[in-house]
Amino acid sequence: ILPRGTRASVGPTPSSDNGSVCFPASSLVQLEDGSVITMDQLAIGDMVKVGPGMFSKVFMFTHKLAGGAHSFVQLTTSSGATISVTSGHYLPIDGVLVAASNVAVGDVLQLGDGTLDKVVSLAVVQGSGLYNPQTLHGDIVVNGVVASTYTTAVAPSFAHAVLAPFRTLSAVLGIDFTFLESGGGLLEVMAPRGRLST
Repeated sequence: ILPRGTRASVGPTPSSDNGSVCFPASSLVQLEDGSVITMDQLAIGDMVKVGPGMFSKVFMFTHKLAGGAHSFVQLTTSSGATISVTSGHYLPIDGVLVAASNVAVGDVLQLGDGTLDKVVSLAVVQGSGLYNPQTLHGDIVVNGVVASTYTTAVAPSFAHAVLAPFRTLSAVLGIDFTFLESGGGLLEVMAPRGRLST
């Protein structure tokens, strides 16, 4: 177990992901029917777990790229839960969104069943694929840990506002956005200058 306050040291990634986008393909998510699938099996329209007893529709992917070697921050909690995310992906820590690279040993994560759990170790690991599903809720439970769907690439409040029309079209009219699935950097392209990371 590392000393409290230890942070992950994330070096350059061997790809163009800028360390700020998403989850590896092997990450696990739970669907409303109780089945557990890997991130690369998740599809637009799926109802995925976002919190204790809560499920939300996946309405688009801002990144859905198979293959390639990428660096991820792996956080392990005292109960043994582990989650791997790119360094700029936000996690709710004590009620505040914190980039994975700034999470420290001793910080408290929320698990998918609603319990709180302390981070006891951090590591940088290699994984394949880059996936960032967007849910109507704005969170997603990955490997049993609650994570945000937002990243440091675009300020969360602005990203939430930019995606509002897409959420509405999906929720009200049932429109899907599969044509945007491969579009890494969608939010970055849509964000005017000064609206990127805070």
